[in-house]
Amino acid sequence: MTSIRIAIIGAGMAGLKAASTLHNAGMNVCVFEKSRGLGGRLASRRTEFGHFNHGAQYVTARHPGFAAYLEQATAFNAAQSWKPNLHHGGTEIAQSHGNLALDQWYQGAPQMNKLIRPLVEPFSVLKQHRITRIEQLDRRSFALHDDLEGVFGPFDGVIVTAPAPQTAELLRPMSPRFDPIGDVVMAPCWAVMAAFEQPLPTAFDAIIHQSPAISWAARSSQSSDLFHRRCPDPWVLHATPRWSRDHLEEDKDRIIEKMLAALRDISGVKLPELHSVDAHRWRFARTETPLGASHLNGMNGRVIAAGDWCLGARVEAAWRSGQSAAHAMIETLFG
Repeated sequence: MTSIRIAIIGAGMAGLKAASTLHNAGMNVCVFEKSRGLGGRLASRRTEFGHFNHGAQYVTARHPGFAAYLEQATAFNAAQSWKPNLHHGGTEIAQSHGNLALDQWYQGAPQMNKLIRPLVEPFSVLKQHRITRIEQLDRRSFALHDDLEGVFGPFDGVIVTAPAPQTAELLRPMSPRFDPIGDVVMAPCWAVMAAFEQPLPTAFDAIIHQSPAISWAARSSQSSDLFHRRCPDPWVLHATPRWSRDHLEEDKDRIIEKMLAALRDISGVKLPELHSVDAHRWRFARTETPLGASHLNGMNGRVIAAGDWCLGARVEAAWRSGQSAAHAMIETLFG
C-alpha cells in the first residue's frame, strides 16, 4: 500500500489528522504547508520571556473521538486543562473570578501549537511551500505546483485543508462540485500580543466581552497565584469579527493603539507600562457560515476539501473533518 501517494495541503489540525490517519493506513503521505511551522491557527509566538497563544486560545470536546484525542494528547504532555479566572463582561470587572464554562477547556502544553504533537508521524512535511495549482495528469493522478515554480507528484489523491477562500481558489477551477465552498463565510481577526512590565492589576485571567472592539482577552500563561504573577505579563487580545473587518487594512500601530485603549476601558484599570507589543492579522480566523458537511469531494473522489469551515468554528470541527476526509479517500481507493 505504500506505493499509494497522497498529498495534503495544510498542516493545521484538519490536515495533520488526515495525514496521520492515511499514514497509519499504510499510505505514503506528503504534507505541504505554506508557513514555517505546524498547527495553523493553533498558533504560538515565542519570546525571550515566554509565549503568546495568538490564535485559538483553548479547545473543548463534544465528540467522543476528539475527547479521546485530548486524553491522548494529555498523556503525551501535549495538552493540559485550563480553568482561568474568567470574566463575562459587565460591571465590577476587577472583582470577577471563576470559570463558569460548562465544557472543560484544554490548552496545548506548554503552548497551543503542541496540541498537534500526537498527529506528527514520520511522514514528509514540506514547510514554506505555498501550493498555487493542482494539475490533473489523468483520471487517477495529480501534480502540485507551488509559488516558486516547483512541481510535485504524481499523487493518487489530494486533500486540501486550507481556509475556505484559499481552498476555493485551488479547487473551483477543477470541478463545479467544489462550488459550494463559495458559500462559506469566514471572518477575520486582529490579534494583539502585549507584554506588560507589571502584572495587569485584575483578579481575572480572561475576558469574554462583546465590546465593539474586543471579543476576547487573556493572559497567555497559566498561574493560580494572583499575587505572584510572572513579569513581563503576556496578554493576547482578539478583536471582534466586525471590528476586524472594518479595520482589516489599517496600520498595525493604529490597531495596537485602539485595542489597548479598548482593553483599558473594559478592564477598568490603568494599564502598566509595555515591555513589548505586536499585532497579527488573521484574514480567515473564524467560520461564520459553515459548509454544513464534514468534507467535499470531486474528481472521482480523489480530490477532497476539508477543514474546520466544513462543520463550524471549533478545533474539534477541524479534527473531525480531517478524519472524515481521510476515511473518504480510503473508501475511494479501496472501497
